[in-house]
Amino acid sequence: MTYDKIIATGGIGTGMLFLSGQQETLGRSESRSVTLSPAKDYCKQQIVLYYTAALLRETIPVYPIGYVGNDSMGDSILEEMRRQGMDVTYISQSPDVPTTISVCLQYPDRETCNFTADNSASGLVTPEYVLRAMEDIGVDEKSIVCAVPEIPVDSRAAMMKEAKRRGALTVLSVPVSEAGEFAQRSIYRYVDILAVNMEEAQAAAGSRSEGRELLLELSKLLCSLNPHLAILMTCGKEGAYTFAGQTAEKVPPLLCSALNTTGAGDAFLGGTLAGLARGMKLQKGCEDRSFGESELKSAPELGTICAGMAVECEDSIAFHVGPETIREMIQNRGWKADVRFAG
Repeated sequence: MTYDKIIATGGIGTGMLFLSGQQETLGRSESRSVTLSPAKDYCKQQIVLYYTAALLRETIPVYPIGYVGNDSMGDSILEEMRRQGMDVTYISQSPDVPTTISVCLQYPDRETCNFTADNSASGLVTPEYVLRAMEDIGVDEKSIVCAVPEIPVDSRAAMMKEAKRRGALTVLSVPVSEAGEFAQRSIYRYVDILAVNMEEAQAAAGSRSEGRELLLELSKLLCSLNPHLAILMTCGKEGAYTFAGQTAEKVPPLLCSALNTTGAGDAFLGGTLAGLARGMKLQKGCEDRSFGESELKSAPELGTICAGMAVECEDSIAFHVGPETIREMIQNRGWKADVRFAG
């Protein structure tokens, strides 16, 4: 099935990236000297939708829903997102609170942690605001509706419930700190695809397992609540896993030289959304030993290419990613790909 629009909500804003020279996790009372990176950092919704919009430009509209401040940062973000091919009609500007800002700390192994201000414009995205935008856009069974972090839980929960009621394909990303709350609210039964990294999956499953074992534990728990739930689980340099129709499938990583892993999981989700919108499936029906061993034809494989290209970029968004660069990579690597794969 193909889709004719993508609607999303989540944090919108910019951030700062600091580089730690020490691998040890920052302690509760520790003061540490770090290096301020010149790299550009962005909030989750922008990162995810950059790849979606870049790959679907002029074919399927992409509608972000959110808030920024009525400040220079907010003005700049709106212009950037507009140039990137998004319809920014449903991003409002607040005169009272500033555009969201986040701080990211990256360790020498390229793993990162993030802090995002909750007393900023993204906090103004209420359930009523989201539902009005969805009504105006016209969410239906041909829509993909995606909710990502950095706005209130109430708003993301309302979006999933309403989108499911309207027959849309619903996609939810859940951070570690909110996994329990979404479970307590029984929101997973309104979700078609849950997108998590390994740490988020561990929090949702209440487990310390890893890889395929973790995926199966999480699927057993959540599918008891929602038998039709599918899962996307990224595992860093180990690649990703999908679970759909009671089947687990591994997606090998794209071999690359990582400069910055910030935003890689969001790039994976953004590329996967674009693939789903084009009618590509969540699974290809086989597991390759290495990426591109068999014909590329699943949506998560498109997401994997986006993630692989993202980690080679210093910024949290790899702005060179688009249909042309993906087609070029496919040709240079000698891969076979479905005609829908690169647009």
